[in-house]
Amino acid sequence: MKSILIFLFSFTVFAVSPVYEYATLNNGIKVVFVKVEENPVISSTVVVKVGLKHESKEINGISHLLEHLMFNGTKKRSQKQLYRDFDAIGCYNNASTSDHYTAYYVLSSKENFEKALEIQSDMLFNSTLPENKIPKEKGIVVEEIRKDKMSPSFYEEKAFRKAVFGGTPYSMKVIGTEKSVKSLKRDEILKFYKTYYSPKNMVILIAGDYDKKKILSYLDRYFGNQRVVELPKKNWEIKWDKPYIEVDENNLPYSVFYYVVKGVKADSPLFPAQEGYVELLNKGLKKDLMEIDPHFSVSSDYTDDYGLIKIRVKVKNKKESETVKAVVDKKLSENLFITKDNVKELKISFKADTLFALERPHFFGMLQAPFLAAGCDNPVFYDEINFASLKKYADNVKRFDKVSVFIKGGKNEKN
Repeated sequence: MKSILIFLFSFTVFAVSPVYEYATLNNGIKVVFVKVEENPVISSTVVVKVGLKHESKEINGISHLLEHLMFNGTKKRSQKQLYRDFDAIGCYNNASTSDHYTAYYVLSSKENFEKALEIQSDMLFNSTLPENKIPKEKGIVVEEIRKDKMSPSFYEEKAFRKAVFGGTPYSMKVIGTEKSVKSLKRDEILKFYKTYYSPKNMVILIAGDYDKKKILSYLDRYFGNQRVVELPKKNWEIKWDKPYIEVDENNLPYSVFYYVVKGVKADSPLFPAQEGYVELLNKGLKKDLMEIDPHFSVSSDYTDDYGLIKIRVKVKNKKESETVKAVVDKKLSENLFITKDNVKELKISFKADTLFALERPHFFGMLQAPFLAAGCDNPVFYDEINFASLKKYADNVKRFDKVSVFIKGGKNEKN
């Protein structure tokens, strides 16, 4: 009986796929719609394509600080009124900053969604960045930095970024440094805001139980009439002069090894296969790496400048890192982990993850934001994955640039 129930549940879940559509507003903002009829709420994720990649050492952290300041009032709303208006309609609102984007999220009932969009638009285009609020927000960010420094992951990320992204803004941390954040002036922040918060630099994801015609009329009213500002182009090439990099990080209480592959970007036709490859590689390496590090990981990382595959393993010492590299080299060379059965299971897993994420449309927006900012606007890219495309992609991996990074901690033993 149990197996029958599981089968019926699986059929119900996997027989459907999310419905998605596209539209473009009068001023060029691209909108992605994903329909979810089971839940009477709608979310709007506005992805502004600005982040760490647009910063220098002197203004490191400006994108993140600006995100904080966006909640401090607009030309027609004080900070108090802004929060009061969100609360009056029971609207969830939040934001996040990353290497290549800053995203703003709202979630409300269908009945109140027009108002939610109006407030979100007011924040994005009419924020005043009050001078008297800046010291407080700087203090909050500085405390975040100090808190981060209490975690070993702070020093691991710092060492990794320096090794892999040297010579580009990506070698810095999104949050900035105490020195850079404290030195930021309102004029610099305002100029940054006016430069990059342009419709030409935005993508909107609408997810939920919407009426597309109505939502488009709201979007045209509150977003489509905003003035377009031409953007300065900033692109960075990730280069590795040597295939092996060793970094000493005495603040790190363990050593860790990274095997990094420079794959395709999110706007590439090979992107779906790359995402599938990453998942299958993670499964394929379990038998070989679990004994070395039960928490090893295989992941992908995207901006509009690069697409990386990262294999991370905690190791005891350099010798063990060399063992890991040999294991990964062999696995990438053989590609035995790509089978028709594995690909079939993979597609089911991708679809299930997407459907479950859509039960919370704002959470779905958070998951999609990195891809939207990096150039992939297809939320069901997994439909394009098949055995042949994965085998073809696996052959390409053999020719991709690779770098090994051994970060030697202050202690040799693993925690």
